[in-house]
Amino acid sequence: MNLKKILIITFIVTIFIYGPKRVNADESIGNFSANVGFVSEYNFRGIDQSNDMTAIQGGFDWLHASGIYVGTWASNVDFNDNYSVTEFDYYGGFATELDGGINIDLSMILCTYPGAYDSSNYDYYEYAFGLGNSVGPLSLSTAINYSPEFFGKSGDATYLQGGADYSLPIGITLSGHIGKQWIDLETTYGAPDYIDYSIGGSYSWQNFDLSLTYVDTDVDENWNSTNQDGKDSRAIFGVSRSF
Repeated sequence: MNLKKILIITFIVTIFIYGPKRVNADESIGNFSANVGFVSEYNFRGIDQSNDMTAIQGGFDWLHASGIYVGTWASNVDFNDNYSVTEFDYYGGFATELDGGINIDLSMILCTYPGAYDSSNYDYYEYAFGLGNSVGPLSLSTAINYSPEFFGKSGDATYLQGGADYSLPIGITLSGHIGKQWIDLETTYGAPDYIDYSIGGSYSWQNFDLSLTYVDTDVDENWNSTNQDGKDSRAIFGVSRSF
C-alpha cells in the first residue's frame, strides 16, 4: 500500500471516529456538511466497484438556502485490472420544492479516477434530473442520468431509476430500488444494457446509520464470466455517519 493511500485512509478514519472540525459560517453563505462510511462492497448501479472488497467512502457538501449546492465524494475502487485507483466525484446542482411537496433536483456529476492509465478512459460526466415526493412515512423518487461518453469510453449512456422508502415506527427504514442502464458500447469493464434492483433496510444507532441491502442484476451469467461475481446477487452491509 503506497503512502498516498495510507494518508487517505487515515484521514477518513479520523473523521469517522472524531468528526470534522466544525465550520462556523453565517447562514447567508450556506451550510456545510460531511459524511463518511464503510461498506462491505462498493456497489454502483448493481455492479461491484471494489472487487468484492470493503470500501471506505466519504464526502463534503455545501448547500445554500437558494437551493444551489456543490460537493465532492470519494471511495477506493478496484477493477481487477492489475492496479487499484481511487474514485473522486465532483458535483453541483440546484434543488427545490414545488407546490404539492414535489422535490426537483438538477445536477451535473464528474467522476474521476486518479492513478488510472489515461488509455483506460475511466473519467466521465453525467447530467441528472430527479423528482421526489413524500406521503407520510412513504417517500418516492425517480431520476434519469445521461452521459455523452460513459465510463471506459463506452459511448452515450442513460440510466433511469425509481425508489421507495418506508419509515417504520420502530426506527427502521425499508428501501426498494430498480434501475435500467442503457450503454451504447459494451466494454471490458462495463456491461450490456441491464436492469439492477435492490431491497434493504437501515437503522440509526448512536449517531451511526447501519444498513443491509440485497443487490442483483439481470446481466447474463455468460457475459464476461471472468467478472461475473460483481454482477450477481449479494448482500452488502454498511455503516456511515453524517456531520
